[in-house]
Amino acid sequence: MKKPGSMIRVWGTAVTMLFLIVSLTAATFAWFSANRVVNTDRVSTRSGSSSLELQVSAVGGGAFRGSQEAEITQVNRTSRTGLLPVSTADLKTFVYNPATTDGNASSFRTVTDEEYYYHGRIYLRALAEGQPQGSRMALYLDQSASSGGALVSANSGLLLNAARLGIVFENQAPVIFRLSNGENSASDRAYNTVLNGQKLGADKVLNGTGGTVRQADDPSILPEVYSIRTDGETVLLPEQPLLYMELNRIYQADIYFYLEGCDPDCSDAISYDGADMHLAFYGILAGEERTG
Repeated sequence: MKKPGSMIRVWGTAVTMLFLIVSLTAATFAWFSANRVVNTDRVSTRSGSSSLELQVSAVGGGAFRGSQEAEITQVNRTSRTGLLPVSTADLKTFVYNPATTDGNASSFRTVTDEEYYYHGRIYLRALAEGQPQGSRMALYLDQSASSGGALVSANSGLLLNAARLGIVFENQAPVIFRLSNGENSASDRAYNTVLNGQKLGADKVLNGTGGTVRQADDPSILPEVYSIRTDGETVLLPEQPLLYMELNRIYQADIYFYLEGCDPDCSDAISYDGADMHLAFYGILAGEERTG
């Protein structure tokens, strides 16, 4: 961990509240309803003729408008009240289980038309004036108390062990976060994904690339990998940012929320659980994070 420099720092937040109602049948099917709103607190910094501001908007392109409140725009047409557990290794291809056999998920299909999971979109920009040519902003997640805390908080906490949050910035590799490092009790876990006669373990997911379903290593990581920490008034940064942003360029961020159906915590134990999701971002002029 490194301490950021004392020059220009900015931070901004994008907040969405997901109110989840989850009901599972045979530890396979789930449903939730969602209300998504984005809020942003924008902090502008200015030194002489230089300025830097992290902005968020519900729309991109020429319609981009940085504001304190915006809506995460849902870009898929799946029902807001009925989502199914799915599995993915890359946020590109999702598979689901259309039926169970003896309580096990053993037949799978590729998800079409982005059904069964939530896909939303926001836009970020590091608005700058008077910064040196070639400057970039290092972007991180912010789970500090001042930003609102954890990315997702649940009523019982059981839901967090099964849920996944994915973020894809255009032309960047996807990042998938597991929302908890814990696991439910043994009685609240269900190892019921069977592929080619083999029951998958807790560290496996399904990859449907090329029309063939295969098992893959679970790519999810904890949010702390890309999240700032605070120690009193000191901000501590991870070794690598979530993204390096060119100044004044609008970045599209695609946000996915889903239940990982291969996770043994995706069981009846999370029925009717509820959760609030809070996304916050912290930005600092690249290079400043390596000083101090």
